[in-house]
Amino acid sequence: MDRSEQIRSKVLSMIPAARVRALGNGGVDASTRLLEVGLIDSTRLLDIILEVETRCGVQFNPEHIDFETGVTLGALVNAFDPASP
Repeated sequence: MDRSEQIRSKVLSMIPAARVRALGNGGVDASTRLLEVGLIDSTRLLDIILEVETRCGVQFNPEHIDFETGVTLGALVNAFDPASP
């Protein structure tokens, strides 16, 4: 598993499964706006950032994510690993 997949997997593991099922649209993909659809809140986002940094040995770079346009799964992964697709 490459680094971006490891990060993606860790982020997804921290989103409550019941909330993902409640979306009813087949789950979460790279363009899913995590905050806007209610999968996470700002506190959970901070928990995810800290946990991914600890477990995956990467640094979160807030310059690689635009909080104004929405926090998507893809953008969040890229904020840890800008080289990921």
